[in-house]
Amino acid sequence: MSLRTVIEKTVLSVGVLIAAACNSSDIVGPHDFARLSQARARWDARPFADYSYETRKLCFCPVEITRWTRVSVRNRVVVAAEPVEADPGVPIMTLSWWTTIDSLFDDLFRNMTETSSYLESIEAEYDPKLGFPTSIEYRAKSNIADGGSSISVRNVRPLD
Repeated sequence: MSLRTVIEKTVLSVGVLIAAACNSSDIVGPHDFARLSQARARWDARPFADYSYETRKLCFCPVEITRWTRVSVRNRVVVAAEPVEADPGVPIMTLSWWTTIDSLFDDLFRNMTETSSYLESIEAEYDPKLGFPTSIEYRAKSNIADGGSSISVRNVRPLD
């Protein structure tokens, strides 16, 4: 990706995020949008396109998602998912449970801008070098059962 493309994407992202921040709900503020924009710009500027990463999601969801899984992404599509620690009793039967890091950013942005959200708060942490979200916590309002989740990401590596 050229430097010009990265700059254009960054300027566009900042503009969109500023506009969204003005219309956001009370679960996030302008600082959260600025951090998201900076992290997304670092991710978009990474020196590789295809990558793998390890992730797990803590939620009221299938057990496959709640364990650490290595996800491989080529051409912006999830092409493989395998448990970090194999468990023959819980095989991975579908790739549809896992997503790209770009989709994590998109989901985070969407949840941050929804004004009729079921969420009480959103907290996100980002990798200082590559910008990917290392931790996203969606906390549901107290009257919503099983609505929250926590996503962890680690060990992002370029694919050969």
